[in-house]
Parts: sequence; structure tokens; C-alpha cells
Amino acid sequence: MPIEFRKHDEFFTFHDPMQDGKLIDRKTEIRFDPLTRETSRIIFDPGAPFVPKDYSELAKATEGSKCPFCAENISKITPRFPDELVEGGRFVGKEAVVFPNLFPYSKHNAVVRMSEKHYVKLEEFTETLISDAFKAAHQYSKNVLEFDPKTEYISINWNYLPPSGGSILHPHIHVLASEQPTNYQATITSNSHDFHEKEGHNYFTSLVAEESTLRERWIGKKGSINWIHAFAPKGHCDFIGVFEASSFPELASSGYDDLANSLLRFFRYFKEIGIESFNASLFIPVKKHSAEQVHFRLIPRMTIGMLDTSDMNVFNYLHGEPLSLKVPEEVAKEAAKFFS
Repeated sequence: MPIEFRKHDEFFTFHDPMQDGKLIDRKTEIRFDPLTRETSRIIFDPGAPFVPKDYSELAKATEGSKCPFCAENISKITPRFPDELVEGGRFVGKEAVVFPNLFPYSKHNAVVRMSEKHYVKLEEFTETLISDAFKAAHQYSKNVLEFDPKTEYISINWNYLPPSGGSILHPHIHVLASEQPTNYQATITSNSHDFHEKEGHNYFTSLVAEESTLRERWIGKKGSINWIHAFAPKGHCDFIGVFEASSFPELASSGYDDLANSLLRFFRYFKEIGIESFNASLFIPVKKHSAEQVHFRLIPRMTIGMLDTSDMNVFNYLHGEPLSLKVPEEVAKEAAKFFS
């Protein structure tokens, strides 16, 4: 069926002590992903501000000799690739260094140390720093595809700061390449092919056309990337970047420049609203197919309340049901200012 933005409202009736016991109806909005039909819930936002943390003291306690990615350690204690995959064992760029993950998540799993500096704040990232790291990840992926032709799925992933699940403060990204997809890759690939077979169109390019017309969740375009907010978000915000490239061979160097430029705009938005952490993934189809598209997802992470509570709970992990305090259409309107 064609792209449908479907939602279902439920109301819970109770006496609210914050409103002198007034009987109220509080809404939960259940949204269905236009491609997968998976649901997420827009829940009541009490309006508490996001309060960013300063990790400067943690940085001092973990940098230098205590960090495997700092200059004095990186060439000594990080692993090396076999020479037949990467000559010399590691890629070394301007500041990016690419080496194997000591505890891999996939058949091929590289770590890209992004910066020589141990702690890089959001406002300190530069376009060059980001794009060079992703280009180094791309070169590693290219080597993997030549070395292991069975590889069918590639992603480049970024956990930034502790709320994201990042275990090392030093900025780095992960490259995963495998014969087997993650659940997300399998679901998106299968549903994209189903959509193409039924509708005769590419889902992601159709989504961009629809959202750019509606302007409800449209954020903007930067170079070769169209940015929207997800209709059924996987977190409190969920930004999707749809590349013009449909597969790895089409992904040019300039695409990473466009991505870096876009991320700096989102980082400025995050600083404005008090967010400092995020998860991000670039999903890259290995072979060109008219049903598939290179795309990026960016989800801010935060802790909540005095207990520094995680923003993920039983709904996310056991029910597989993302929750969002923020209304996608309102977030998109705020973020779009940074792309104008």
C-alpha cells in the first residue's frame, strides 16, 4: 500500500492532583511506522528541561596513559588487521586511525579513532574531523568488500558519550560488515523490497517526496542528503537522512562532507535544547537495488531526573516499543531552523 501516516489515540481518565483534582483525559498517541508498521508511542511531556552534563573531570581521569585511543597508546595496545586486509595493520589518516575491535560485534568490525583529543565536546567537532573519520570507515569497508565478497551488510555506527552506551570517552565510530543483517537491516530490507514490489517505487525516495510536500516533519536538504523527522520515532527525537546514493558504489566522498555539515547543524540544535549525547548509524546497501537506499538515523540520548535515569526502559527493550516525550512535528520545526 502507498505511504500512510497512521496513528491511534488512547485516553486515560483520572483526577489530577496537579490541577486541584480536576478530572482530565490524558492522551497517548500510538503511531505506526509507514514502512514496517511497527508502533511507537508519543507520551505526555511534563516539560522538564534537558540538563547537559560536563564530562571534563571524567575526561581528565580517563585520558592519556589510561585511554587506549590516546596518542601514547594507540600504536602500542590496539589490535592490527592482517596485512592481506589492511597493509601495515592499521589505516592512519589526518587524525583518524582505523583498527580492529578487540571485542567484535560482527564478522568484520573496525574501530575508527576520530580525534587525537581525548574529549571533544559537541561544539568542538569540525566538518573535517567528522568527514575524515567516515571516509576512513568507507575505505576500510571497501577493503572488506574486496577481501570478503560474501559481505552483504555494512553500517557505520556512533555512540557519543556515556548516555549513548559508549564505553570509552575518546570519540570513535564502529564499522560493522557481515553476511548477516541486524534486525533493523533485515526488517528495512524486507519491507523496502515489499513496498517496491507493490508500489513500483523506492520507499525512501517516496518518503522524501511525500514529506517535502507535507512539510510537517521536513527539516531540510544539505547537499546530497534529505533530512526528515521519523513519523513513528525510535526515541525522543529521531532524525532520518536519506542519501541520493542507493548503494556503497554510489556513495561518493562528497556524501560524507554533506553528512558532516549536517551533523554540525544538529549539534547546534542539541546544544540549544540541552542534549549532549546521541546514537547514530549510517546504513549502506552493498549492492545497488532499486528498492534500497543509503540512509542515516540520528537519535539523541539523555538521562532523566535527579536519579540520572536512563531514557530507555522496559517498553524499549522487552516490548520493542519506543517512547517519545517529544512530538515529531514540533521537533522538526525547531531543527529545521538550523538548516535554513
